[in-house]
Amino acid sequence: MGLLELTPLEAAWATLLCTAPLLVAAAVWDLRRMRIPNWLNGGLALVFLALGLATLPLEEIAWRFAGGLLVLVVGFAFFSFGRMGGGDVKMLAACALYVPLHHAGMVLQLLALGLALGLAAIHLARAAIGERETDWRALRKGARFPMGLSIAGAMLAYFAFIAALSF
Repeated sequence: MGLLELTPLEAAWATLLCTAPLLVAAAVWDLRRMRIPNWLNGGLALVFLALGLATLPLEEIAWRFAGGLLVLVVGFAFFSFGRMGGGDVKMLAACALYVPLHHAGMVLQLLALGLALGLAAIHLARAAIGERETDWRALRKGARFPMGLSIAGAMLAYFAFIAALSF
């Protein structure tokens, strides 16, 4: 067990409250600049480390870091072929730290839903803006898809779901 004796409800809410500002900032930054700063992804990893050390057994933390490393390696394969941005890969790896293996399928489904909703939202926003100039790089015609939006949405939904189940 970790250093703190938190109930599952307390741990779930602590995770949601500590990560939500970072996830929202990453989504907005990606929409605005088409870039996710390293300090945001590092912040997500540090929050996991702090909460993990306080609430999880060391063996579980080690497995979570192994999973995060796997996501990072696979993600950088996508990055090397130009299919994902580096910030997106690092954000996915940092978020993977929070997901136990038995929840991976659910989180992948939430990510797929987030990608579909994100693509639809970006398409609609670009259509509404049309040819007008915008400071939001992700909304410019021909811009790539800001995956940080979908990753953040999926993780916020996951954390909220876990918190709701913990009641």
